[in-house]
Amino acid sequence: MKTICPVSVWNTLSSEVFFYSEFNLTGLKLDKANRYLASLKRRIMTISNGSSDFDTAVSESRIVVAGYNKAMNDLLAEVYEPIRTDFELNMNVSNLVPVAPVPVSERLSESRAKVESIEALLVRVQEFMRTKGYSRKTEQAYLIWIKRYISFNNNRHPSKLNHLNIEAFINHLVNVDKVAIATQRQAFNGVMFLYLKFLQVKLDPMSSMKLSSKQVKLPTVLNKDEVAKLFTELSGTQLLIGKLLYGTGMRLMECATLRIRDIDFQRGEIHIHSGKGGKDRILMLPKTLTAEMKEHVNSVADIHAKDLANGWGKVVIPWLKGNKLKARQSELGYQFLFPASKIYVDKDSNECFRHHIHETYIQKTLRSAGLKAGITKGVYPHCLRHSFATALLEAGYDIRSLQELMGHSDISTTSVYLHVANISANGCRSPLDL
Repeated sequence: MKTICPVSVWNTLSSEVFFYSEFNLTGLKLDKANRYLASLKRRIMTISNGSSDFDTAVSESRIVVAGYNKAMNDLLAEVYEPIRTDFELNMNVSNLVPVAPVPVSERLSESRAKVESIEALLVRVQEFMRTKGYSRKTEQAYLIWIKRYISFNNNRHPSKLNHLNIEAFINHLVNVDKVAIATQRQAFNGVMFLYLKFLQVKLDPMSSMKLSSKQVKLPTVLNKDEVAKLFTELSGTQLLIGKLLYGTGMRLMECATLRIRDIDFQRGEIHIHSGKGGKDRILMLPKTLTAEMKEHVNSVADIHAKDLANGWGKVVIPWLKGNKLKARQSELGYQFLFPASKIYVDKDSNECFRHHIHETYIQKTLRSAGLKAGITKGVYPHCLRHSFATALLEAGYDIRSLQELMGHSDISTTSVYLHVANISANGCRSPLDL
């Protein structure tokens, strides 16, 4: 069996290795760092000698390098940032509390260590994000990644960690957990929010980490025949949602969170409130859907009337507060156009609410319908948005008008549809057709 040269594997991965020689380690710390590096080299040699494929050897060795980097970061964190022992994972969500009662005479002259649980920190981060107006989706995602980052670093307080710990965490996600590029960037953004926005800590440059660049892919577009086949496999509310996604080009969550007041039948418009980036915009209401939409609104009104009779009938309205919120929560106009089938109880207020239809239900429904229709392309809600944009370009609408309808901030985002529309070939014919 042909073996791989360990030197070649080492040279390939050396740029990813954290070398302790860059730091002024002494004594036992230096000895430990020496052992870490020697062990790393031995393991890479073992992997190389047992592999017949260079790429496999590099891939397996990269996992070993990620483990070495984490060990080195933990060692360096002990040197430059003392390990904080008063930060433990528990369910105590109270804010800062003293370790021991401090006499009044000492409170002003002596600062004592504080105890803060991980859950307490996350609560404070959550409250901070809400005061800044972050969306609930962003809030949930950032909290998840902050918690994973803390857990990765052995439950040490983030303020006692540094840029090396962040590098080790992101490199571990990429090289060991094999996360997607979007996931990698979301994790990085969540951790950087914690340091730059919440803790307001200035971090050193992260020279050993480079985020993967997003791959440019052409969108999946369904032609008119495929759209017609898809719609034959849908019925009722499912069909109405599919037609809205294709007929208006709105995003999945924009459709799911529509409220009755957003539909203007007289003007033939749909008002999108707080779309992506917190922006509002106006979309056309397809004339062929007017009758179906009116019938659907009447059915939602009947559901709301029954909820009110049962003492329910409230919905969440994030942008309203105080007395305005209480006055409008039960109004028909603020009810979701596509309500959920069940009532839920809010944990904070213990009140009953009816939420909107869950987005995963729409995703699974369209995917299942696409398979039944025999469509070989991947069918998902956003591909109907892509199909909407492509159809308008092929019908002769200008790209600026399309940009407004799609809600894109940059025209370059909209121009990607020029590559999938029939006009993209600039009228050129294939040599086979000449």
